[in-house]
Amino acid sequence: MKIKLVTKRNTFYLIILILIISFIILYLRTGVFQKNSIDKRDLKKWNYNEQGLIENTNSFELSGNNKTCWLLIHGYASTPNEMKEIAETINKEFNDKVYAIRLKGHSETPSKIQDLTLEDWYSQVEEEYNKISPTCEKLNVLGFSFGGALTLKLAEEKELNNIYLISPFLAPSYHWYWIIPLDVYLKTLSNKINYIKKSEIAQINSNEGKSNYIAYWNFPLQPVKNSFTFLKNVEDNLNKITENTLIMHSKGDKTANHKKSINVSQEISSKNKKLIIYNKSNHVILYDYDKNLAIDEIINFEKQNRK
Repeated sequence: MKIKLVTKRNTFYLIILILIISFIILYLRTGVFQKNSIDKRDLKKWNYNEQGLIENTNSFELSGNNKTCWLLIHGYASTPNEMKEIAETINKEFNDKVYAIRLKGHSETPSKIQDLTLEDWYSQVEEEYNKISPTCEKLNVLGFSFGGALTLKLAEEKELNNIYLISPFLAPSYHWYWIIPLDVYLKTLSNKINYIKKSEIAQINSNEGKSNYIAYWNFPLQPVKNSFTFLKNVEDNLNKITENTLIMHSKGDKTANHKKSINVSQEISSKNKKLIIYNKSNHVILYDYDKNLAIDEIINFEKQNRK
């Protein structure tokens, strides 16, 4: 009898210990019970200018001829700064006019994007398209991650020239140790967890790339969860895309499922399309080991498809 009581007591203590450890992990790694502290880490890390933006992360424009213009769309919880090198390379190589949009709420603080979705950002991209396209003979669009999803949506609804997709996010990558797919976690727990406290600035394998990258340290979950319908709609209409398309993704991408890029290449109606799968990089290819290869591919694809 005593052995049974001891066993029950030990089981009870073990459960309590597991609950305490789980609470500590959740508190240290997520925004559970800390919803109002979402901006704290970023305000401490970055220098902000008078406009309330992280320094050197606003939208920008590089002057050039209007025969072919480019619209560059950055990723989620990031800034237009990630487009600087590719923008300057394009401008130098072709003397094309380049626009790099700052998606609403980005370059500010994580709380500014908490209540937004891809629908909101698409409205902004569409507005930018309507402003730029009348002044340009042709418009290329290049999008990274969520920016890739926005690029696909724009190509489904508007007439573009060439499109470039870098690690387009249509679904999260799956890792066996999650047991349950990430999108299920997001749909069920994002309201409680609120945000993730990232341990690294981004999914970048290169230490040099990580040291130069600017993005939010606290990663809001609600906008991702509330964008799944938008992403499903994009996938359902891929056959509408006829533009010349270059898709680049890394097999080791821990954020965006690279198999979705394979699906995009198969489903779009473009006669001229190219899919490149890299092996050394993680999600943010333009800051990782395959950066130079990716930039060269963009330039070469454009040279081959200039009209």
